[in-house]
Amino acid sequence: MKDKYLFELERNLELQAAGFLMQKESILLQSQIRTEQFQINLFDRLRSDISKEVCIEINELKTITGKLCEVASDHICVELGQKELTFPVQSIQAIRNLGNRTKSASVLQSKWNFQSFLRSNLIEKKQVAICIGKSNILSGTISAVYLDHFDVFNDQSTISIFNHCVIYVSKDRDFDE
Repeated sequence: MKDKYLFELERNLELQAAGFLMQKESILLQSQIRTEQFQINLFDRLRSDISKEVCIEINELKTITGKLCEVASDHICVELGQKELTFPVQSIQAIRNLGNRTKSASVLQSKWNFQSFLRSNLIEKKQVAICIGKSNILSGTISAVYLDHFDVFNDQSTISIFNHCVIYVSKDRDFDE
């Protein structure tokens, strides 16, 4: 009788230990998943949707729906008809129906930032429209790019604009790229 009691006691302890270890492994797995998700950037998720239609909620504007054509380190570009709109990260409030797939940034994408975009437009000398408010759109050509601002030449005057004030930059699409 004593042997049967000890056998049952040992079996119960083994079952409890196995259950405890399974619970611990489950918690560890959940922790690893949370850690991996914690390291995923919104733009990493968005990068997997390049060339697809995206709906973006923009500060002070309505929802913009267009074809995603570029995801850089701190801005995205969307084709909207004959225009290409560039949205700095600070102007994006939300993105609708984003999938869970991710794609890491290439070396170029991780180094290409909003200032790089502005400098490329400075070199191209293309006409751009800069939205800095719901009904405040300035147009001209970019004449200089600095650390925290840039200059736009417009009607014989130069306007200096802080980078963080830009909601979007619009330019004609380049069909050669």
